[in-house]
Amino acid sequence: MFQCAANLSEGRNPELLSSVREAMEAVPGVALADLSMDPDHHRMVASLLGSAKSLSQAVLRLFEIAEHSIDLSKHSGVHPRIGAVDVVPFVPLGSTTMEAAQQLALTTAEQVATRFQLPVLLYEHSARNPAHRNLPDLRRQGLQERLLENPPDFGPVQLHPRLGATVMGARRPLVAFNVVLESQDLVLAREIAKHLRSLPSVRSLGLWLESQRRVQVSINLTDPEQIDLEEVYTHVCDQASLRGVEVHSSELIGMAPATSFLKMARRRLKMVTIQPGQLLEWNFLHQESLYER
Repeated sequence: MFQCAANLSEGRNPELLSSVREAMEAVPGVALADLSMDPDHHRMVASLLGSAKSLSQAVLRLFEIAEHSIDLSKHSGVHPRIGAVDVVPFVPLGSTTMEAAQQLALTTAEQVATRFQLPVLLYEHSARNPAHRNLPDLRRQGLQERLLENPPDFGPVQLHPRLGATVMGARRPLVAFNVVLESQDLVLAREIAKHLRSLPSVRSLGLWLESQRRVQVSINLTDPEQIDLEEVYTHVCDQASLRGVEVHSSELIGMAPATSFLKMARRRLKMVTIQPGQLLEWNFLHQESLYER
C-alpha cells in the first residue's frame, strides 16, 4: 500500500474538482481519502491510497485531465509551482518498503514523460541527480535554464507549453499545515516563516490570501518524527504575539500520520501511554490489511 498526494495547479474551478473526484473514484483499487482546493494558492491536492498498479493508473488519469483543463502559461497563484501536475509523491505505508515506492515512482515517471512529452524530475528518495533532490530548489526561478544544465530524468529538456514540468518521487510522510493570522502584514508573515525555517525539518512561506484579506504562514513538516504540529503552531502563536497579532485559524492540507496527533495527546493531555492501536481507524485499517494477506 502507498499514499500518493498529487498536487495540481488548479484551485478555482469547482467543475474540475468534481471531474478529478469522479475520475479517481472510478479507478479500481484506489481510495480517494481527501480532495481539497484553494483559490489563493490556486492549487488542488488529491490524497490517494492504493496499490502500485492502481496508483500509476490514477496518476496517468490526472495528467489526462490536466492536459485538457490546465494551462500553466495562464496560471497565477501565491503557491510556487513548476507544472500543471506539480508534484507527485509516493509514500510507502505499513510494511511497504521505500524501495518499492522508488520503483513505483520510477515506472510512473517514465510513463508520464513518454505519454505526455514533458520533463519529469525525480526528487527526494528517488533523486538520481543531487540538484533535483529538494523540491524548493526546483521551484525557484529559472527552471528552464537549470534543465539545460541538469537534464530531466525523463522526457524532453524543454518545458511543456501548457503542462510545464513535473516532480515525482518516493518520500516519507509529510504534513502540510497552514496558519492564518489576523493581519494584513505580509512582511510579518514572512518574518515568522523565516523564524520557523530555523526549526528542524520545517519549510515555510509567508503568503497573502486575497479571499480572506489576511496573511498566512504556509508550513511543510518534512519529518513529523522530529517536530509535531503543536510545536510548530506554538512557535507561530508566540512569534505572532510578540508582534501584537493573533492567530485566526489553522488548517491541515491532505493527510497527516497518526504520530503527529499522538504527540499532541502526549504533550497537551499528558496521555503518556497512548499508542497508535488505540486509534479506532488505525486499528481497523491494520486488521483489514492482515485479512487481505
